Amino acid sequence: MDTVLRGRDGLEVVIGRDRPFTPIGERLNPTNKPRLQRAYDIGDWAFVQRDAKRQVAAGARVIDVNTGDPHHDIEERKMRDAVRAVQEVVDVPVSIDSYTVKVLLAGLEVAEGRPIVNSVPFEADYMDELLPAIAEHGAAMIGMCTKGGAAMPETAQERVDNARSLIAVAGEHGVRAEDIVIDPVCLPIGANDVYGPGLIQAIHTLADEDGVNMSIGLSNVSFGLPNRRSLNAATLLLAIESGLTAAILDMTHKETRHAVMAANLIHGHDSFSSTWIQNFRSEEAAKERRAERRAAKNDA
Repeated sequence: MDTVLRGRDGLEVVIGRDRPFTPIGERLNPTNKPRLQRAYDIGDWAFVQRDAKRQVAAGARVIDVNTGDPHHDIEERKMRDAVRAVQEVVDVPVSIDSYTVKVLLAGLEVAEGRPIVNSVPFEADYMDELLPAIAEHGAAMIGMCTKGGAAMPETAQERVDNARSLIAVAGEHGVRAEDIVIDPVCLPIGANDVYGPGLIQAIHTLADEDGVNMSIGLSNVSFGLPNRRSLNAATLLLAIESGLTAAILDMTHKETRHAVMAANLIHGHDSFSSTWIQNFRSEEAAKERRAERRAAKNDA
């Protein structure tokens, strides 16, 4: 099953089991990022655009846009402006990210191509309001395996049951199964020993039995633990091998980027290892430039 997204100029990004893994760039989320929050507040769209371009250069195939303002009327305006700004400078699809329906709708109004909405909880009122608009705009969506009023799913079976129910309800609103990317809910594994196995088992089951595409918020897995980037990379490789087809992550982190590129290479999605080799050369060139700058500074 393939989920097809498109950027402003028609660039297609296809999420699927037999496709290259799809990294969704997470950096345009202002949580704990005061400089980005200020850029959103004052309309410094050049700052936002630089970050979007940096993520695409690092390998992101979709850019997630989250403006994070608790004042919904303000956030609607910010979301429109942010989506426009990002699509001015990158041709990859956008992911419109908010917990507020009106903000998601504002992003959908201005998004060009075929975006993805991130994310839709399994809550009846929320889905009743949002899903018809997603279907009308012909967008895709990330649906969360969380059930309204219930605790976060811990076991694999809870995740699988919620995912199947969500897909059925979405279908009633005109959203096709191939346009749904399931988020099996990545929880901090340091908090409970069942969170890791529950996630991996759910991914495996949904991939093998249902054939759905899936995405996780990768950084959640390592919250509260040391050496987070290494843990994120290891989790990502295990999840991809189990059937994960996309993730919201930071491709500017070397460990994460290497994990994505290694998975694509091993699964036959990097012809003649060209992307792997090109990335190595780029990293070596960057090291040389840094060394030259340090030497020049010491000589000054």
